[in-house]
Amino acid sequence: MTSQVITSGRHRRPSPVRQGAAVVFAWAAVVILAPRVETSPTVHAVALFAHLGSLLVGFGAVLLVDWFGLLWLVRRRSLADVLRTAQGAHVPTWLGFTGLLVSGALLGPEATPLTTVKLLAVLAVGLNGVFAGTLLSRLSRYSDRRLPTMLLFRASAATTLSQCAWWTAVLIGYLNSQ
Repeated sequence: MTSQVITSGRHRRPSPVRQGAAVVFAWAAVVILAPRVETSPTVHAVALFAHLGSLLVGFGAVLLVDWFGLLWLVRRRSLADVLRTAQGAHVPTWLGFTGLLVSGALLGPEATPLTTVKLLAVLAVGLNGVFAGTLLSRLSRYSDRRLPTMLLFRASAATTLSQCAWWTAVLIGYLNSQ
């Protein structure tokens, strides 16, 4: 099997600082707006369906990338496979995250300590996604040869934080729905 280096797309992306600022701004807008939005039961039901669909799309894409990462660790996939999967999952991940924010603004969650933890987990997901994007471009410079230890550590930390934040948000969302 030949090793190949995966190159990032040709379009220029905003800086990670701008991306992070956009995530914080969108998240803060939802946190401020959600308690003030009153919806009919029909709109609430549609928003809940959109929220669950967005969760499936966004978190599903993240799980797929992390699965391929695990397969790479046990030498069942190449780094190029993982990077291609991550690049392909980029748009669905961000569409899911955006859908969660928009639909979450319409759900008007109650202000509880658990909801605060969930909102912080969602912010962590978004900011970590920006960080993971910068890691993807760095990882794309390598083929299957040994990655620098610090880069591997950062990728592992980003994956762990991602899983913890997503699962925290899912669990609290479930508990709040009961």
